[in-house]
Amino acid sequence: MPHLVAPMLATLSANLPPRQSDFAFEYKWDGVRAILRWDGTELSIQSRNQLDITARYPEIWPISGVFGSRDVLLDGEIIALDEEERPSFSRLQRRMHVNNRMAVKKLMGEVPVYFVVFDVLWLDGESLFDLPWIERRDRLEELELDGGAWMRSPATIGEGTELFAAAREMHLEGIVAKKTDSLYRPDVRSPDWLKIKNISDDEFVIGGWIGEGGTRSDRVGSLLVGQYDEQGNLIFMGGVGTGFNNDTHDRLTQLLHSLASDENPFATPVPKRGAHYVKPKLVAQIEFRRKGPGGILQQAAFKGLRSDKSPKEVGRQ
Repeated sequence: MPHLVAPMLATLSANLPPRQSDFAFEYKWDGVRAILRWDGTELSIQSRNQLDITARYPEIWPISGVFGSRDVLLDGEIIALDEEERPSFSRLQRRMHVNNRMAVKKLMGEVPVYFVVFDVLWLDGESLFDLPWIERRDRLEELELDGGAWMRSPATIGEGTELFAAAREMHLEGIVAKKTDSLYRPDVRSPDWLKIKNISDDEFVIGGWIGEGGTRSDRVGSLLVGQYDEQGNLIFMGGVGTGFNNDTHDRLTQLLHSLASDENPFATPVPKRGAHYVKPKLVAQIEFRRKGPGGILQQAAFKGLRSDKSPKEVGRQ
């Protein structure tokens, strides 16, 4: 059983696939991707970029009792719920970057997390990577994954229209369509998996910021963000000035001051006065209503920082 796995990724699609009978459909969970490994003795959880995040989520550790001496590798999403019991990436922010044992213990009561499992990659000494999705799903269904802090992601075959309508009604992020005969290809963004979004959001690199007005000009008022093109140039895609709370403001201000740079990291013009530039080291999740001319974001809001993705991975789709 491999120690590290870069998960398979879905390709963004504006539409549902035309032959829905060839696909299985699941909700798109608004959390962070996680690979859980249990070798019969030791449990580990790794992020999308293969960092060890086991210590951050102790409530998931008891899942090892489901498997006992069996070895297993699971792919899924770690989520936190808001007051209306919907997945909230913003709420998960309070857990994503905390490793201190006492701080984690306190946060477990305030922001509990759940592991939503949607694939099994290894089981009982056998690799399942080269099995079609439908067979991996059968193996997943056989596992008793109904615990206090974990669950199996619901999936339905051929009913994408209905599931997308349900996701929209519940104000969920969208759905994922997976070809029922698709093999699991680590670290590949495959057209066999499609993500269809109800709410537009994406990852962006922070390249600068604008201060608040008046006497608080040293505090972040809006972020200047962009994405890399195929040539490796960071393309400016707009400013984001909403979605912050007091804790976010304080953390962002501290981080961005520490990354201050005299060089503008954007390869395209930044039509903003009073811009402070930073080294492009931070990745932000941004929700937006639409993109205007030149891909500039409109009605955008900050959702949180991502530590599970490197800036160079943030490309325009």
